[in-house]
Amino acid sequence: MNVLVLGCGEMAREAIRDLFMVGSFDRIGVGSRRPEQAESFFSSLKYGEADLASHRIDVHERDALVGLMREYDVVCNLAGPNYRNAVPVALAAIEAGVPLVDVMDDWETALEMFELDGMAREAGVTIITGLGASPGVTNVMARAGVDRLDRADEIHTAWIMRGSDPGGPALSYHLLYSLPHQAFVYENGRMREVVPFRDGAETLQFPYLGDVEVFHIGHPEPFMLARTFPDIRYADDKATFLPASVNDLIVDLGRTARPNHAIKWQGTETDAMEDAATNLQEACKAMVDVPRIGALRTEVRGEVEGKRARVVYAAPGRIGQGTGISASIGSKFRATGEVVRPGVHPPEACIDPDLFFDEIRRRGIGDVTETFIQE
Repeated sequence: MNVLVLGCGEMAREAIRDLFMVGSFDRIGVGSRRPEQAESFFSSLKYGEADLASHRIDVHERDALVGLMREYDVVCNLAGPNYRNAVPVALAAIEAGVPLVDVMDDWETALEMFELDGMAREAGVTIITGLGASPGVTNVMARAGVDRLDRADEIHTAWIMRGSDPGGPALSYHLLYSLPHQAFVYENGRMREVVPFRDGAETLQFPYLGDVEVFHIGHPEPFMLARTFPDIRYADDKATFLPASVNDLIVDLGRTARPNHAIKWQGTETDAMEDAATNLQEACKAMVDVPRIGALRTEVRGEVEGKRARVVYAAPGRIGQGTGISASIGSKFRATGEVVRPGVHPPEACIDPDLFFDEIRRRGIGDVTETFIQE
């Protein structure tokens, strides 16, 4: 079996390393605009036997991308930012007839991806979308919680990221494009808009970090969970950055970044998003004495044997590992037949939680704990 990874940024390198070490694939290809980065990274890989190959590719060059995909059995897309690249890559995978796993994390893009479901089903292509840390691990936790209860009516996902762990440039693009502008909760059959980084403030307990205040943010989990679990009454996603000053920085920079148009400053034309993303990256990388460990948390509320109950799943970890390795696990599942359903599916609709959590434990990147509370 052969796998093609698109992208070679920080999260993609985590996926490549994991795919190489786990040994499920005979050949691992990496497609990016700068293949020399992939070739340099290959020299650091140890304890694996897969053949490695690099390819120069721009994911917006449709014909070339389709041709490259057809050389592989499954595609793992970590070429960000997702609001620019996820849909073009998915369309190419459908045309190529090759299954795809991605780490899509923008709510607007999630809606565009779901619109491709019929096309993917007709082509017999499986697309697992949003299989990173959040969304991704948080969604698989939600599936575990729904399965644990007799009836589920609320799903609350949450995550914490350290400002000192900024990931690659594509992550900054996502944070500024999606998080601070519009946020939604699913409530009684409809989406209700809330103000990101302000509304829904509450203090939750996270592993390693303790009690932390989180807020609604612009993320796709409510849209994904409401689609998969149509009988639930409520779904939301909350987050914060530590230190909390990063929240303010994202909101402030996001005001200029979102239009994504060129601006002129002292006679020089600059792309607003690129400039803002660079500023965010530099500010985060300059942080010292801030641990890089973050955390994920999902709480599902409902009933067991006629009594109110809730189940909480939580795990500490770093954003890059949680995203890249989750995508790697999903690629393995698709290649080995654990996931075979054609169509576009969020993780909670097609990933077995027990199998997924076992893979997380094997890698030692943040054990998933379960707490069951019957009221």
